[in-house]
Amino acid sequence: MSDTVSHPPTASSGGPSGRTQGETMALVIASLVVGCAGLYLTRSLVGPAFFALTLVITVRPLVSWAHRHHVPRSVAAVGAIMLIYTFVIGLFAALGMAIAQLVETLPDYSAKFGAIWSQVLALLDRFGWDQTTVLEQIVNSMDTDKIVGVAQAAYDQVTNIGSMLSIMALTVVFLMFDMSRIEMRAEALTILKPGVASALKGFAVSVRSYWLVSTVFGLIVAVLDVVALGILNVPMAVTWGVLSFITNYIPNIGFFVGVIPPALLALVDSGPLTALWVIVAYTVLNFVIQSLIQPKFTGDAVGLNTTTTFLSLLFWSQVIGALGAILAVPLTLFAKAVLIDTDPRSRWISLFLSAGDEPVRRTEQLDAQEVDALDLDGDGIGPADPQYGTPAVALDEAGGAARATTADRPGAAAAEEGKG
Repeated sequence: MSDTVSHPPTASSGGPSGRTQGETMALVIASLVVGCAGLYLTRSLVGPAFFALTLVITVRPLVSWAHRHHVPRSVAAVGAIMLIYTFVIGLFAALGMAIAQLVETLPDYSAKFGAIWSQVLALLDRFGWDQTTVLEQIVNSMDTDKIVGVAQAAYDQVTNIGSMLSIMALTVVFLMFDMSRIEMRAEALTILKPGVASALKGFAVSVRSYWLVSTVFGLIVAVLDVVALGILNVPMAVTWGVLSFITNYIPNIGFFVGVIPPALLALVDSGPLTALWVIVAYTVLNFVIQSLIQPKFTGDAVGLNTTTTFLSLLFWSQVIGALGAILAVPLTLFAKAVLIDTDPRSRWISLFLSAGDEPVRRTEQLDAQEVDALDLDGDGIGPADPQYGTPAVALDEAGGAARATTADRPGAAAAEEGKG
């Protein structure tokens, strides 16, 4: 009885397509660059639509729960849509009220700002800096063109908010009703493309966990910040709490964005000691809650390390714009699910993206079912695999190359003997 041995393509042979692994990676990188350029050109549509998708995924279990309790799907979908609208509109309304209150309050501190400016100039004089030179440099850095540019950018952002909300509102409606009966589609996808179905399911779980955990802990941090600012008698404590809640969705640098305005106002209103206490309070709350407690609840559901999160923030902010700062983690999770998790040959990249180190067992330590579920050859699992029943990976005598043996497949031995 003879064994049929099939060796996987090596880098030298170029693989089935005739390309080396390096050439394949270069082609993939070039394709990603072109794709990112396309996302940049359509960011005003992609950003709001993806935001709507993640919100619909987050509240989708509520629709299933309501249907199990004999609530019609259409009624449950409408209720979920109203919940999303309430959250988004409430978020932007709170931000608008905070900005309006800030604009209304700042003129009352103009005299104190002037006094601080005079103290700064006096300090510069003490160190030998010429006030005239300093003022000229400030004026030159704040020329008319730059001011007009900043104003135009602010106007564009305000205009884009209305457009973004309109796209989100329509996308949420269509997605919610399309996904209200998604069970059959999910089952069909599991049969046709089990790897894709598993990756998308993992993305849904991860993004749902991210939004829920970020919202809950954002509320906790915001309430504690308001209490701390109230104890320190910092004006507009509620406004800064709202800002802290919103910036909690911005990974890594959200804390710095949220602490600067209240610290500056505390400096103007009560002096440097109060400003220092504001920074200390925010630092303690941010470190304890967001760096120690929150990751324990997020756990492996998101599983991105700090470096990946920070780089994704910078990347998606450039590609999508301001909304990309909030969607940095969901967008990275989606890209990981589509580009990495769907292909077993690319899953090694997750080793550099994950938040922790997990032990990896050698192939000979796995049983046949586990190896089949890994789909190492990328052509399907179970009956969908053309070589179903054949050990996907075995070690040859050289101690490294993979081979598949038909003699180990059920019924293969009898077939070989019959041929003989």
